[in-house]
Amino acid sequence: MNYQKILGVAVIGLASSVSSMAGNSLTFQGVTFSTYAVDSDTLQLTIDNANAATGNWTGVQYLKAFALKDIGDFTAASVVSGPSFSSVVEGNQELNANGCAGGASGGACFTFSPLAALTSSMSWTINFTAAIGKTLDFSAPHLKVDFYKTLTQTKSTGDLLSQTLPVTAVPEPETYALMLAGLGLLATIARRRKARQG
Repeated sequence: MNYQKILGVAVIGLASSVSSMAGNSLTFQGVTFSTYAVDSDTLQLTIDNANAATGNWTGVQYLKAFALKDIGDFTAASVVSGPSFSSVVEGNQELNANGCAGGASGGACFTFSPLAALTSSMSWTINFTAAIGKTLDFSAPHLKVDFYKTLTQTKSTGDLLSQTLPVTAVPEPETYALMLAGLGLLATIARRRKARQG
């Protein structure tokens, strides 16, 4: 049996499975923002370490709003799961220091009232309804966030982020299983070669 050929197939399979599970991730001022396409019209957004933010977000305790754009044309957005929110404003909405406002962004703005208390990990699953004849594209979503230090503030603390999240690989359990199988195969080949030489 040609173990090198089998190993090559396993490595190719591993590489293709990692690339097919692409997500987006960005760390900014100590906070990590990640998105993952659950399916063709559902996006998961995760915010990690916001309660220990650095830079001009140091001391933030609350999330007032976040906005997503550059994902294609859609007519509605609804939060399927995640920390409670008060409203979703779809269409041409922009997030600024005062909250959601009209604009030409083609995005959705999600607001919280009362403000959402920050934790070490917060995650939302959002379902979008694509416009008729259009498809959504979650490959490079643009994200803005509105953090507050206190409940009585009238404007956001520090930066609004306003960045496009770059694509990163998001490994899943199947990926690790395939990688372990490949490593096991390598160990087997090494043992057999050593036995032949010994």
